[in-house]
Amino acid sequence: MVINITSRANSKIAEFAKLKQKKYRDEFDRVLLEGERIVLDAVNRGVDIEALLCVDYAQDAFTELADKLSCPLYVLVPSVYDLVSCTENSQGIIAVAKLSNKEFENPKGNFLVLDKISDPGNLGTIIRTATACNFNDIYLINCVDWRNEKVIRATMGTVFDCRLYVSTEAEIVELANHYPLIVTDMQGECIYEFTKPKQNFGIIMGNEANGVNQNFKNLAKKSVSLPMANNVESLNVAVATAVIMYILNKQGD
Repeated sequence: MVINITSRANSKIAEFAKLKQKKYRDEFDRVLLEGERIVLDAVNRGVDIEALLCVDYAQDAFTELADKLSCPLYVLVPSVYDLVSCTENSQGIIAVAKLSNKEFENPKGNFLVLDKISDPGNLGTIIRTATACNFNDIYLINCVDWRNEKVIRATMGTVFDCRLYVSTEAEIVELANHYPLIVTDMQGECIYEFTKPKQNFGIIMGNEANGVNQNFKNLAKKSVSLPMANNVESLNVAVATAVIMYILNKQGD
């Protein structure tokens, strides 16, 4: 079904535009996925797509996809499309998708605990790298909204492959009762000399400016440090997380 919309005052457009705000993503469990690649990644991974929105000059490119998904295709004039778009140089396609927070579960393998990661690009990059390293369970404590479009874009589609939990401190305490947690610390054991646990384990990474809070540090059974030359004091949190995961993966099982 093709629905043409030319008015910026259209109530359906107002409904879709609300999803640019976190409180409405939380309320409706819906997100906007913008760009052909991210939309197709979502489709190929079985994400529930409820509607497609395209700019009028791109209609022919997406009619077949809407038919395949049996969802409405909203065809918008550019001035209306801009109300829903989140990017400056859009490819002219947006999907309205159902993407829910998961209920807390124990991890199925090695996992991450992310404490107050505030930058969408950092969170998206961590999710992408974690998926590449098979850290498929990620517990988020007071982080930027993982359904933020900048986060989703930075994951390059891997957000649909991992298990993300918006968690509480009590849930992390529960994890610590069953799995060894590793935290980064300047005084920790050099990562090159560290032997990873034989069972599934978690890595705790903290806020860009303040690091891991003390409560989580106290939960960790082990701490590791990254050696740095030339008086470099710290690494970007996404880079540091990637380095730690890859080094521990290299040790084998």
